[in-house]
Amino acid sequence: MSLKNINTKLQSERGFTIVELLIVIVVIGILAAITIVSYNGVTARANTTSAKAAASAALKKAEAYNAEENAYPVDPDNMTTAPATETYQLTGVTFAATNITTAPTAASQLKFFTCTNGLQVAYWDYSTTAWVNQTTGACTGTPAFVAG
Repeated sequence: MSLKNINTKLQSERGFTIVELLIVIVVIGILAAITIVSYNGVTARANTTSAKAAASAALKKAEAYNAEENAYPVDPDNMTTAPATETYQLTGVTFAATNITTAPTAASQLKFFTCTNGLQVAYWDYSTTAWVNQTTGACTGTPAFVAG
């Protein structure tokens, strides 16, 4: 093989240019950004669904408490510390100790409010970043926060 053939072969075997490499890096960055945004949206919807299910379970247990005790619970401890033999025993849910306005530490953390002839439970909606109230019974008057 001659020197001329070696030089010709080396010139024809050039790598990628810097522009081509930058284009690939930019495309990968765009795809990563889209993936992260999608993941955050899915996570927020999943946490909201979990919180809403916890609130619904708490309201159902409050209705069971009302059916057995002829009154709605005035304290969340009435349900969370109830014996396992009671149909209104509530597990897997915690109630906020203060009337917080920001996101709770867990999706299963709720706020408990009493009102006349009913009660209100609030869960955090991670999609809208706001507390959402659910009520059971007549719930007349201004609901009063009860620390959990």
